[in-house]
Amino acid sequence: MKLKTLIIGGSNTVMQPGYLSALLASMARRGIELDIVADLAVGGTTSAFGLYQLKIREQELAECDLLLIEYALNDFFVYGDERRPFRHWARFYEGIIRFARERNPKLRIATIIFGQRNGPFLTSVPSIDAGINYISHCYGTICVDVSRMLMQRLGRDVVGHPTFYSDQGHYARPVTTTIVANMIADELEPALATPPRPAALPPAIDPEHFAGARALDGTWLAKRLGRPIVDYANRRFSIAAVDLGRDRLRFDVEKGMLLALNYVCEPRTPPLDIQLGDDMQRAALLKGGVRDGIYKFLVSMLSFEFLYGPTLLDMQQTRALTLSSGISAAEHKQHVPKDSIRHESLPAEPVLPIAGILFTGNLKTCAIEKAAEPPALPAELPAEAAPALIAQSA
Repeated sequence: MKLKTLIIGGSNTVMQPGYLSALLASMARRGIELDIVADLAVGGTTSAFGLYQLKIREQELAECDLLLIEYALNDFFVYGDERRPFRHWARFYEGIIRFARERNPKLRIATIIFGQRNGPFLTSVPSIDAGINYISHCYGTICVDVSRMLMQRLGRDVVGHPTFYSDQGHYARPVTTTIVANMIADELEPALATPPRPAALPPAIDPEHFAGARALDGTWLAKRLGRPIVDYANRRFSIAAVDLGRDRLRFDVEKGMLLALNYVCEPRTPPLDIQLGDDMQRAALLKGGVRDGIYKFLVSMLSFEFLYGPTLLDMQQTRALTLSSGISAAEHKQHVPKDSIRHESLPAEPVLPIAGILFTGNLKTCAIEKAAEPPALPAELPAEAAPALIAQSA
């Protein structure tokens, strides 16, 4: 049996050799060829990026047989156990499942749950894992809970041993990744042997899920904004972006919100200032691997839930946001995502390549506001690094 397969996920799926290469071999030995038509996994990303990827690759989604999802570990790092962020995350995950099934009713969907070293699954019920299990059951999709199976089959002493992982978020290679791959294959083989039976979508768990979110890519933005396309490419990616530079980008969204910004991190990428009402937030966009010269650039996504506070779950507001390079001396609140680090110094000539946006509601305004004059640059910033989400992969 040959299944056209589309993959979305984080760096565990990017990592080669890793569980994925071992999984493909294990499935092939069982007579099931997973023919990867699109591997859209990107290190350091969450379900928000997965939904964005599916939105801009609808045709491939409509033509494939199997969708593999691997975001549980990264989603836990970002959304954790707090009530509002957890429900916001669930809207992303349900949105992925529901949107995929709307576009391809015959699609098989399998979500793989990995846990971090010394993660909560060792001693308690993990919220993201439980949410994935619940939503998967409601939609009749495959859920391969690797963390639970490892605990059941190997026990806490083995799974919690330092040698079981190579770092905080990745299984040790090649032994653990092979064990994990065979466990996944044990679950996938019987699940995929059953022919798909298209059925009407069940009632939504959360009526305000994000299946209806819209994604605008860099090519669309370049045409809309009258800006040239800046192309970035390496062995994994070819991505079109618009360089915002020193200018500002204004969005007005009616009955919705900006969910996330897809951007390219390169050495000259500055922080991002986001003006929402009277509040100014400065978000760190720099990745350690780019700063250290390991990668020339990294495809990245900034999720915007940190902007909204107690209104995070309110989808009926009209919101006006302005995005700009964070190189001025303007007063702001600092936000350092777990997969980013602060600049030790700011770039003299900022390059802010925006590759796409994900939003809900009605986009009333999307326009460039030219910067009046170059803002003043502070010479140095205090060094401050946040813990890495996971290792990046270019």
